Amino acid sequence: MMTMNYSLIPVPFSLVLIILYMIARNRNNLKMIKVTQPALTFLAIIIAVLSYLSPNVNPGYTTWILVGLGLCLLGDIFNIDMSNDRILFAAMVVFFIAYLEYAIAFTLFSGFQSQDIIVGVVALLIYLFLARLYWKGLGDFRAPVLIFLLVVIFMVTRAISTLFGGSFSQVSAWMVAIGATLVAMGDIEYGIRRFYKPMNFQLGPLYYAGGQVLIALSCTYFFMS
Repeated sequence: MMTMNYSLIPVPFSLVLIILYMIARNRNNLKMIKVTQPALTFLAIIIAVLSYLSPNVNPGYTTWILVGLGLCLLGDIFNIDMSNDRILFAAMVVFFIAYLEYAIAFTLFSGFQSQDIIVGVVALLIYLFLARLYWKGLGDFRAPVLIFLLVVIFMVTRAISTLFGGSFSQVSAWMVAIGATLVAMGDIEYGIRRFYKPMNFQLGPLYYAGGQVLIALSCTYFFMS
């Protein structure tokens, strides 16, 4: 007997909002950003909440992801105008905690795998490359950004680790791995634009919001065979 997947109901609305959010960011339309950015994370929260109705849910994992999404929602509210340095710093603090919470959640429910060593080495090389890329433009943000970047990369390594463990279903693990990578790509693109070289067009909003949707959906398929 087919079971209705309630978590998929908000997804079409999320896709529409992602497009609107990307347009708003590229036009620097703060009024539109003020609506679409928090709304996207709120929809991701709804997706995760609806996973409690799935027969494949791990309630503990979903709760951990909801805490992370809640923190990201707070960060999104702070981060409407990313040109304001004080607001940017406050948002970085909140997102630092949120991403660390994600990393802990992925590790708590999947553990450590032997492949983590290889993933970690690659991640360290990427971190060093990005640190060097940003270095000259960081100014007073040097220490905060390098610490923040470290936790972003760490979150991705813990997400990828779920692919090699046996706790997450493959569907859920791939959603986690791709979702966390997309979220990181959004932050990395912003770092490139802000601290290295300005860009006329940005895909970061698409990466970030899409990644959060995938992480939220991973809750629905945790035990899927």
